[in-house]
Amino acid sequence: MDHRPAGGAPPGMLSGMRLRACGLFGTASILVGALALMGSGAQTHYIAFGTALCLGGALLVWVAITSRRIGRIGWLAITALTLAGLFLSMLVVREDVCCMFGYHRGLGYPWGWLDSYATADTMAAIDAMRSDPAALETSVDWLKVVLDGLFWWHVAVLVVVPAMQVGRRFQRR
Repeated sequence: MDHRPAGGAPPGMLSGMRLRACGLFGTASILVGALALMGSGAQTHYIAFGTALCLGGALLVWVAITSRRIGRIGWLAITALTLAGLFLSMLVVREDVCCMFGYHRGLGYPWGWLDSYATADTMAAIDAMRSDPAALETSVDWLKVVLDGLFWWHVAVLVVVPAMQVGRRFQRR
């Protein structure tokens, strides 16, 4: 039995504009993810980023093609998981000592977006900086914040959308 209002889509289906936006954003995500994978040079953070964008983008395209609905609760869950991933990723620390006693420390995943950087004349001074990183001045790299947010958003989409679809399937039974 068809429950469509006169001239409308079935209940729970995306509107035409949302459908196209989801499909376009999904396609763009697949392209950006593919570029990251091609340029990864086997670096794990590029592989993770590219894979998340390709899979999340493919899922968004599937949502658009099949006219599935994510819903307000789904979007709220995606937003909450994105923010949680972004801030919990600050537990990942990357440290580099490079080029004649330069020290770099970044917090965040896949890219360190809360950065500290310092130089010194001796390796002993670099070791002293490494032992007390809280004393270093930090700065936010906003491009990396956006890229990390994009990564965690796609990871959240990969978790929430299938969970919402499974939940709806059980509700219908």
